[in-house]
Amino acid sequence: MASETALKTRHDGKVQHVYDMNGLGDVPEGDTSCEVMSPRHTSGKSSSYGGALFGEKVIVGVIHKARGSGSKRHTHPNEQFNYVLQGTLQCDIGDQTIFCPAGHCVHIPAGVEHSCVATPEEDVIFFVAKDTRHGIAGPPVDGVEDGPRFLEGFGPDASND
Repeated sequence: MASETALKTRHDGKVQHVYDMNGLGDVPEGDTSCEVMSPRHTSGKSSSYGGALFGEKVIVGVIHKARGSGSKRHTHPNEQFNYVLQGTLQCDIGDQTIFCPAGHCVHIPAGVEHSCVATPEEDVIFFVAKDTRHGIAGPPVDGVEDGPRFLEGFGPDASND
């Protein structure tokens, strides 16, 4: 949630309201109108890397997944929308596998097991929006945060150049 200072000074004209979403590399100094998460890996079960903004009711972020990598199957109590800016996102949602190319948006309903990976062709960059009932990442289904999911031929030991 936003800091108490940001909530108290939200409309005084001296608060940061505009954010650079190109990776959120420049975290603003001073009061902000929302909580700013600087770029980092979002969890131990995914290759997802990016920053996010946490408002009172909505979380948004820009996330990067290297080609052939993504998240293990997981779930969370908040629904999620991923609008793909670059590449194609392979999403396994429930028992369906769908492909979401640049310019398209995928909806992941609350509480549904899912996994999203960048297809082998190129890295994926997407804009994510979630409600604030839960954080930016949910727990893996198997309960173990032991690294990202990799497609066949990808991963730390694979040669995928």
